[in-house]
Amino acid sequence: MPDARTGKPPSSRHSPLIMLGAIASAMAIAACGSSSPSHSGGGLSGARGIAYADCMRSHGVPSFPDPIAGGGIEISSSSGINPFSPSFKSAQTSCAKLLPGGGPGSQHPSEQAKTEMVQTSECMRRHGVSGFPDPTLSPPSSPVGYSEVIGRGGVFLAIPTTIDVGSPVFKQAAAACAFH
Repeated sequence: MPDARTGKPPSSRHSPLIMLGAIASAMAIAACGSSSPSHSGGGLSGARGIAYADCMRSHGVPSFPDPIAGGGIEISSSSGINPFSPSFKSAQTSCAKLLPGGGPGSQHPSEQAKTEMVQTSECMRRHGVSGFPDPTLSPPSSPVGYSEVIGRGGVFLAIPTTIDVGSPVFKQAAAACAFH
């Protein structure tokens, strides 16, 4: 997965990540999780977001969630939803027309989205979450090894299972960095 800042693969010290927020292809949903207080949350909200969620449910993903406040979809690793499964991918193809900009692959990440995600990663590390990954321009190819994948506007943060997202340090850093 290329680094959002450089376009190059991440260094070995940065592990890739997963939750499922706005998931290109498998994480193509235009916005998920919060990356900064100034971020608008993308375009999957309101009636359009509900229509997308309804479409996903009617096309074989019965537990697909409704959009969250502020826009986006959050799919936790404990939801039982596998965004890499054939049924999810098929539903996503059928419902892509309801995504802002036509869904993944039809839009390029904005510099603002890249900058916000990079700032989030740097903030999390500054606040004690060592090994917090840099953003990438694509989601991981497999959910194995990730506790969360968060996508915003074509930029992804995949959080490896080696980082305890339930720890007090992570929660304090997430609050300070307006992450989630």
